Amino acid sequence: MKLTSFIAALVTVTAFAAHAALSPIHMAVELVNKSGATGAVKRQPSGQPSGQPSAGKTQAQALKIRLENSSTKDSFDNLVVKYWFFGRSMTERGVKVLVEGERKVSLAARAKELVESEVVTKSYTEAHNNLVMGGQGGGQGAVQSVKVPASGEKIMGHAVRLMNDGKVVAEHFSDVTYKAIIDKPAAAAPAPAANKAGNK
Repeated sequence: MKLTSFIAALVTVTAFAAHAALSPIHMAVELVNKSGATGAVKRQPSGQPSGQPSAGKTQAQALKIRLENSSTKDSFDNLVVKYWFFGRSMTERGVKVLVEGERKVSLAARAKELVESEVVTKSYTEAHNNLVMGGQGGGQGAVQSVKVPASGEKIMGHAVRLMNDGKVVAEHFSDVTYKAIIDKPAAAAPAPAANKAGNK
């Protein structure tokens, strides 16, 4: 029984080593999150109580993708880093691709490279109630609650794929369900205008 387990483990390790040998490139993805509220307290329109917090939020996110070639002799000249930001409209159900982009990069033997996406900014407001002074049937100084609908788009996650001559070398998903979204035909969003190679 122990011998069978040892052989199975040896086969697993050997298979993993063979797979790893196919790609000496290692990829690490870092999310740079600069999210924040649009304002803790904003100036209210005439007739609305002061000091009422803002329900709007703005997200500003970018990806830092670090590549390292562990090979001592092989270089890669046709690498493409593809990335996606996922989210949803506050008025619709379901997650979709909000922004898609790519960067071309080359890696010499034993080289490292830092690839950065553009900063993706999205603003959204959750459904909430605002307090308004006065109102129909209310006396002077009466406060009425007015419902404000949800609006905008919210970033919820990201994915990165490293391609070499059209083949996937490495990939990263902040949520595994995003893989099915980008593999579905016609799921991609328009690529951003800026599409330059990342800087070291």
